[in-house]
Amino acid sequence: MIRRIVFVLGALALLSVPVPAAAGGFASTELDPIPEIRPGVAHTIGYWVLALGTEPITDDAFGDTTLRFSRNGERYDFTGARLAEPSHYATSIILPAGEWKVEALLDYYGHDEIGTLTVPGGLALSPPEYEPMRVADTPDPWGAIKPPGHPWGTPFRPVPGATPVPESPAWPYALGGFVAAGGLVLLLRPKAVSR
Repeated sequence: MIRRIVFVLGALALLSVPVPAAAGGFASTELDPIPEIRPGVAHTIGYWVLALGTEPITDDAFGDTTLRFSRNGERYDFTGARLAEPSHYATSIILPAGEWKVEALLDYYGHDEIGTLTVPGGLALSPPEYEPMRVADTPDPWGAIKPPGHPWGTPFRPVPGATPVPESPAWPYALGGFVAAGGLVLLLRPKAVSR
């Protein structure tokens, strides 16, 4: 009976351990300047996927990036191809007339809302969730071709009105692990044989 109680308590402790959010960190997407988008005409769009808003993504296992255009249940996804510069991608799009919500799907980093595209017309950018952060004393990783419009060297500051991403403390993970380990020890210990 005691083993069953310990097992249930261990299972409940594991269920209470917080799980990290689906987005693996802070990444943003910056589009290269785009022309006026016309309905039914193919356009190529370049864009940058930026860790901390200014740094290239260096993880080789980052995966695919996709630009998503959606409205009223209608959706078009266009997967990007890597360009020569780090964290620089391009994709070709073709859209019908209308107003489209534009998002970047960033694999491990979740998604990033870019703005609203009017076809025919142009892009109205959404306010950024965060201002870019530059790690102190880090050399410029870009070279001559850089993401357009970035204020290099700007310190990280949450944009007023935006909700910062909370950092999960480590202690609940450790506590859950100790409770689970204790439950396993009690379950697996040999029974005393009575004579």
